[in-house]
Amino acid sequence: MQHRFVFIHYIYIGVFSLVLFLFSAPVHGQFTNENKEKKPDFRSRLFYGGGFGLQFGSATLIELSPLVGYKVTPKLGIGVSPTYKYYRYNNYYGPDLDLASNVYGGSIFARYTIIQSVFAHVEYETLFYNTSTPGYPTYMEQFNSFFVGGGYMQYFGANSGMYIEVLWNLNDTPNSPYTNPVFRVGFNVGM
Repeated sequence: MQHRFVFIHYIYIGVFSLVLFLFSAPVHGQFTNENKEKKPDFRSRLFYGGGFGLQFGSATLIELSPLVGYKVTPKLGIGVSPTYKYYRYNNYYGPDLDLASNVYGGSIFARYTIIQSVFAHVEYETLFYNTSTPGYPTYMEQFNSFFVGGGYMQYFGANSGMYIEVLWNLNDTPNSPYTNPVFRVGFNVGM
């Protein structure tokens, strides 16, 4: 089972690398023109953003997922997104049966603008769940997901906006933290 798990990771990494290569193949001629001083510098190609979530009640969720990316071309952006989530489920039978979990991880992603405001998205994410239940030892689980899908960016200005994504987890298992399709909402500055 472990060999199959490692093999599947290599397939996901290979597919992700192939997608990045295919999308970045035309990079060589993207920024070359007769006026070389207008070539964008490194800082102007960076974009920032991410998402956050809050939920309180019998189930508590606090989520922070900032992101930073780099525009390889005007249409292709790649980036990373660290993630932290805190879950707590209040058990009705007493606080000594509450379930709490800290989730750490991150992802690498690529976004390609198909037409203005519409983009394709691929992402590889790994999350580590550190779960504790009173009376039981704390244990850690790892979940890996490979997402494909797309989204829509609603711009608020030249370089900022809000996006919504619809993604499909290709590594959907019974223990997966996601149910397909996966919906996300977030913000970007500089894209």
